[in-house]
Order: sequence, then structure tokens, then C-alpha cells
Amino acid sequence: MDPLTWSNALTSWQLSPWDVLVVLLAVTYLAGLLRYRHLGRWPIRRAAAFLGGLLALVVAVNSAIGVYSEALTWVHMVQHLVLIMAVPILLIVGRPLELWVAASGTTASRRLENALRSRTVNALTHPATSFVYYTVVLVVTHLTVFAQLRLEHEWLRHFEIVLYLTSGYLLFLPVLGSEPLRWKRFPHPLRVVLLMAGMLPDTLVGVVLMMAPNPIAPGYRLARPDWGPTLLDDQHLAGAIMWFFGDATMAVLALITVGVWLRSRGPEAGFGTWLESARRSALAQTASGSAPALRDSADVDADEQALADYNAMLARLHQGSGAQQGSGSHQGTASYRDTGPHSPGGSTGEAAPADPAAAEYGTGNTWHDRPERGSR
Repeated sequence: MDPLTWSNALTSWQLSPWDVLVVLLAVTYLAGLLRYRHLGRWPIRRAAAFLGGLLALVVAVNSAIGVYSEALTWVHMVQHLVLIMAVPILLIVGRPLELWVAASGTTASRRLENALRSRTVNALTHPATSFVYYTVVLVVTHLTVFAQLRLEHEWLRHFEIVLYLTSGYLLFLPVLGSEPLRWKRFPHPLRVVLLMAGMLPDTLVGVVLMMAPNPIAPGYRLARPDWGPTLLDDQHLAGAIMWFFGDATMAVLALITVGVWLRSRGPEAGFGTWLESARRSALAQTASGSAPALRDSADVDADEQALADYNAMLARLHQGSGAQQGSGSHQGTASYRDTGPHSPGGSTGEAAPADPAAAEYGTGNTWHDRPERGSR
């Protein structure tokens, strides 16, 4: 391979199997724009962002970046940052999923929306899942034997590109919060936390590459036996690029997110409905599937059936706890009595334990007095 010079950097281009995907995505997006015309005018900045993301993908795999990524570690790191950050961010800003849902027919649109909100998609796009996936991809592709194997097997190079594109796309999807998915209204505070957390694997990989005493991928020597920096210097430069530009990108996105957060007035300004849905899901799981109202209710505190399921769940939990403490004992059982306005227990309308053991149980975090909606 010829040495990397400015002239070679401008004139070194190659074809790639990824060109087919770029053409298909571009045609599909433009077709969506044509079908959307009867609904309104799609923002030009979104179309420009999506097409810009496709162009960034072409530059990353077809230009000198793709050509010399097999000879210089630092060039490969530049390619990696483009694939895992620049391309996914631009594609998400283009909102292709929203466009295709809006441009599809009524039946197709409904099916696509149902697919995007399915449990499988919800699990794959969960911010925690995305963060773990992103971290694993960074560590495995840079700090393990994978870095050497990809130089020996061409199919691993394409698989690595898949890993970069998908991990970056899934990580930034809830952060940008624009596509018709469950995490579209992911709270801004948690978006900032996710971006700050994303800096950790970037820093880890960058520092390890900078401090490693030996080359992690000696195979780079074969592509440039008589030119370029030493393998170790090349690797140290790649680590510095990863550390600085990776963290800088996350920091800039975090600052932008904070600015949007300060100006927002919707549910995303705080923790929105996210904590309520998390609480509802946790209660439904605790109820072991026997309290469907807890899972389906929009507001547990305002739903009569959900409250009934909630109190029944607490009663079962308390009975199970009492059975473990000892059978036949008065302390091992619990009874609840109505202390409404017509009962000797008081006039608050609250459910209270009828014995000391239940009273002691009721002081913990597990028991929460709930108004019996049926009594007045």
C-alpha cells in the first residue's frame, strides 16, 4: 500500500458492499418524501440530515478513510467514530421511521406502529440495553483479539461495521427522542445521564490504547512494512483520538440536551410519565401476573380496580410473610378491618392492621395505606 499523503487521501477511493444499502435507504427515504406530500411539507433539514448520514457512511467506507483503515490504527479509529457517532446521529435526526409511518397507508401505518411498540423492540431500544451493547462493542472490537482477527478475515470487517452502526444508533435513539418508539419521551435528565455514562467506555478504550505497552493488533505491520509511524505510536494516537473526540461528542450532545431540557415544558422536562410507568410495571411484576389492572392502568392511584388489585397484592404478601414466621401463632396471621366513619376504628377511611404484628409490618416501606374508595 502506498504511503498516506494528501494526494493519496483525496484520490484513494474504493467500492464497497455497503453502497447497495446506501442506495436502498436513499431510495426508500425519497419515496417516503413523495408519499408524504399529500400530508404536508416534510422539513428540509430532516431530509438533509438523513442524506448527510448516508453520505458520511459512504465517506467512511469508500474514501481514503476506508482504504487506509486497514493500514493505520488511527485512521481506523477515525472511521470508527464516524460509523458509531456521526452516521447514527444524522440518520436519527432525519426521522426515517416517523416519515415511513406517516407516509404509509392506514393499514400499513398501523402495523408499523404496532411493530415499533412491540415488546421485542421495546427491549432492544431500552436505554440500559443500548448502553450495555455500546460498551461491549467498544471493548470487544478494540481491546480483545478481535482487533487482530478483523485484519485476517474480511467478513469480520463488515461485521464490525454492523456493530458500530447498530450500537451507535441504539444508544442515541432515546437521547434524540424523535422516532415513534416507547422511548420517544425519555426524560431529559436521564438523557443527560445516559450521555455522561457513554463517556465511560470511550475513556476506558482510549486510555487503555494510549497506555498499552504492546500493540494489540500486530497485523497492521503487514499493510505498511516501510512507512508510517511505529505500531505502538500509531496505537497511542488512535487512543488519543478515541478519548478526545469520543468524549467531546458526548459532552456537546449533553450540553445541547441540557439546553433543550431548560426550554422544555412537556413531560420530558422532569421525569415525565417514565417513573410512573416504571412503578406500574414493578407493581405488576410483584403481583405475579394476578393483577392486570396494575399493568394496564394509566394511573394506579386513580383507578378503582388497580387499587383493589394493589390492596389484594399487599394482603397476599403479608399473609406469606406471616406464614414464614410461624404457623398457628397469632403474630403469624394478619387481618385488616375497615376504619371508616361507621367503624370503631376511626373516621379516616384507611385500611389499618388489627393486631400489633400487622401494625409493626405496616411501618415498613412495603405497606402503604390506601383509601378504600368504596367507603365514604
